[in-house]
Amino acid sequence: MNEENRKIKELETSRARMQKLWSQMQACGVELYVDGKAVSSGEAAARTVRENSPYMADYVMGENGIIRQIRFDRVTRR
Repeated sequence: MNEENRKIKELETSRARMQKLWSQMQACGVELYVDGKAVSSGEAAARTVRENSPYMADYVMGENGIIRQIRFDRVTRR
């Protein structure tokens, strides 16, 4: 397998893992947002798990210290 195919396979594996994790978190009440829009775990993974991803995750905690939201925002250079 050449280097490019290996990288693609790694990204697909990572994307699938994150989608599963975020899906489980959503089932426990955690909300996912990308650029301020509520999204599914699949959409969050597709848009944020990629090579040179321009997204940063912010974890929003509830009053009880449990994660309530994960907000992915595009990071730009100035």
